[in-house]
Amino acid sequence: MMKSYLGLNVISGAALALSAFATVSPLSVTQAGAADWCKGIAGGVFCAEPAATPPSFCGTKEISVALADGFAQNPWRQTTTAAAINEVSQCPNVTGWDHADGQGNTQKAISDLSGLAARGVNAIVVFPDAGPAMLPAIRDAFKQGSTVVPYRARVGGEEGKDYSVFVGTNFHQDGVDWGKWMAKALHGKGNVAYLGGPAGTSQSRERADGILEAFKDYPGIVQIGQKPFEVTNWDSSMVAKSLGALIAQYPQIDGVIADLSMGVVASGVFERAGRPLPLIAGEDANVFGCTWKKLHDADAKSTFQYTTNSAEQWNVRLAVRWAIAEAAGGKMDQPLVITDPNGTKHTVAEAGVKEVTNFQLEDSLAGTVFCNPKLPESASNGTSLPDEQVLAALKGGL
Repeated sequence: MMKSYLGLNVISGAALALSAFATVSPLSVTQAGAADWCKGIAGGVFCAEPAATPPSFCGTKEISVALADGFAQNPWRQTTTAAAINEVSQCPNVTGWDHADGQGNTQKAISDLSGLAARGVNAIVVFPDAGPAMLPAIRDAFKQGSTVVPYRARVGGEEGKDYSVFVGTNFHQDGVDWGKWMAKALHGKGNVAYLGGPAGTSQSRERADGILEAFKDYPGIVQIGQKPFEVTNWDSSMVAKSLGALIAQYPQIDGVIADLSMGVVASGVFERAGRPLPLIAGEDANVFGCTWKKLHDADAKSTFQYTTNSAEQWNVRLAVRWAIAEAAGGKMDQPLVITDPNGTKHTVAEAGVKEVTNFQLEDSLAGTVFCNPKLPESASNGTSLPDEQVLAALKGGL
């Protein structure tokens, strides 16, 4: 599936006039100032407020932008797509937007990327779920003249030769953070499983290395299941299947670390097996805080505890900035700053940096728990998006 939105960068005088009269279902201020392509997506809900001076990464050259996902149909990808649309919409010189969903099929993801390049899309951000298998297609798109920015999952190759820029995140530190929290919460002894993404993905490999580093000081912690991680393809159904197999094999599971961590709770696998929820470390989701509150309200002695780092839907913002700047002559001279639900600002990337550094969002043992009753359990609380945009993103179809 590929979604394409093309439009002019100017709003006609008639459209601006219409926006002044409530009797004709006016556009919001955000929608009225946005490019046509952005207004065509979910009624313009993701469009950023227009600024008097566009961000310096926007440059001045008119360009088209695309996000090529290897897989797009889970809540993380949906809100990430919304964050990308919001970031791109800050640039009035962007004239069109495409989003491709590889549907977990490497050949389709390759075909999608090739099609975008053949159509002359100027700036393409790629989530290469298949890892190095995507490199030939990425290289071909780059050589055809597109600015190509793979992010999060490494593909090999070299910047400037096979693609424009690689935008990463410090996944190793995620693993260290989660591993240390888990080992301390278990007082240095217990069975712990790690559920990652597709086989061989650099994201999960790097986190697995960080987890092992954290566990070196705790010989009583035993990693169970597949190593370096249980393969789930970041698919909720596969998370449930993997957990079911672990439960059948291990009479005791004390902790679970997971990329798509909400599935550990949302799947209900432990509940159906008559087993208590283990300690959980992973990416943030509303289900954790709401489940923690429910269980601890019912029983103050509940053993369920968890920690989360932000799920980093905002990582795509840095990738988008680099792609637009490279394609349109912009400057990467501004930091990326994310505000968490407490209002705390986190500088996740300094100006000119190509890698983001995550931050801890929740630690139930320290009393930091988020449960937003306005959002479903599948939503994250550290998305960088307001509730209205999160809810619209989770409807899908982006």
